[in-house]
Amino acid sequence: MNFSKKLILALDFNQEKTVLDWVEQCLPYVSKFKVGKELFTACGPSIVEKIQKKGGEVFLDLKFHDIPNTVYQAVLQASKLNIFMLNVHVLGGRKMLEAAYQGIQKSQYHPILLGVTVLTSLNEKDLGELGFQKSQKELVLSYAELANQCGLDGVVASVQEGKNVKKKLGQNFVIVSPGIRWQDSVVKNDDQASKATVQEALDAKIDYLVLGRSIFQASDPIQQLTELIEKHTQ
Repeated sequence: MNFSKKLILALDFNQEKTVLDWVEQCLPYVSKFKVGKELFTACGPSIVEKIQKKGGEVFLDLKFHDIPNTVYQAVLQASKLNIFMLNVHVLGGRKMLEAAYQGIQKSQYHPILLGVTVLTSLNEKDLGELGFQKSQKELVLSYAELANQCGLDGVVASVQEGKNVKKKLGQNFVIVSPGIRWQDSVVKNDDQASKATVQEALDAKIDYLVLGRSIFQASDPIQQLTELIEKHTQ
């Protein structure tokens, strides 16, 4: 896959104009954009259509986690937005994951369905406080295996854990990694416990790399983005 097609830019904003301005500026270089809870709550489903009308593809990052029927209906309705990817929390369990899969099958569109394993903001101490006895590596692998069994296309996982999942489930199982940094860039309000550079993600054969603050907080985001693409397409 072409490097630029692996990139997903996280639109972590809450103003429609700001978002659409960034989409216009970035579209000559990337086509995929992440719409998360902040933007979706602020602007509603219409923001998805407006991004698409400009030529962008949308990863709807709402991380559904509820009882099976509720998730089924949520996934079905989300799929109707003709997004290219969406996700649910694996922690919802087998019945919920199977319901999510059925929601995709029921829709006329079939976006990539991902399971969120362990949030990249959590570390081993956090997991211990939540009562988990398995290590983070063990949890991610077991969650990925469950997602695979339930028909999901892949998982959201850190680069470090995604590499292990690829070894276990094969290269066709999709891995999306957030917390990706342009080189070793420092970002404001960094709450990612698990992060990696672009090169580390590529070395681990991660399918999609989610970048946000490390691009948009740069002094010249478009220049940063073009330099990143040029470096990895030589």
